[in-house]
Amino acid sequence: MRLAIGRSGKNLSEFAYQQLLDMLLAGKLVPGANLQERRLAGALNISRTPIREALGRLEAEGLVTRQAGRLMTVCHISVQTYIEILNVRKLLEVEAAGLAADKKIDKTLAENIRAAIWRLMDTEEPTPAEHWGVDDMVHGAISAAADNTLLATMIRDLRRRTHIFNTRRIPNRLRPGALEHLALVDAVAAGDKAKARQLMAEHIGNVKAAIVNQLVSGRTAA
Repeated sequence: MRLAIGRSGKNLSEFAYQQLLDMLLAGKLVPGANLQERRLAGALNISRTPIREALGRLEAEGLVTRQAGRLMTVCHISVQTYIEILNVRKLLEVEAAGLAADKKIDKTLAENIRAAIWRLMDTEEPTPAEHWGVDDMVHGAISAAADNTLLATMIRDLRRRTHIFNTRRIPNRLRPGALEHLALVDAVAAGDKAKARQLMAEHIGNVKAAIVNQLVSGRTAA
């Protein structure tokens, strides 16, 4: 395992988060396992503070849970769980895309989103944060344009549960995903409801296939 010597502050917290995610997704931290800050800090050769911050993020994403006495344990993470989340995301986001196309996205906003997508594709090695920022911009703009607060909130919460599968874990999705985003923005901006719904359905389907493949192959390798 890599050591975190020389890292500090926010970088240490991100390092801890990514390392714990890898361990969770590979099945090295099994469901029900106790997550002791001191032990994890020793394993990663860092202090307990970034471990605590990383566990807080994982708790918000539903991957770990806090028991009585503030002890953290690993939640059950299954392929089926992610399939179910993505199936619900598909239902909600296809509806949002159709509603957004009815209302259309502001032209200036659409141009800004397109520019951000192209900048991402032109970046040689974009960070997970950069990728998530653009991804969130696209899906957030579409759900906001649907003009349904509850729908947008549900989509945001479900996306938070699956955004751990960033380009670091499914790097082959970077360019295809970006191109799908461009087509989506074009369809919504043009007011093409049928195409916007179709493209969103295909996009979520492709995301689901990549995530399931990563989960299955990761567990098999472990």
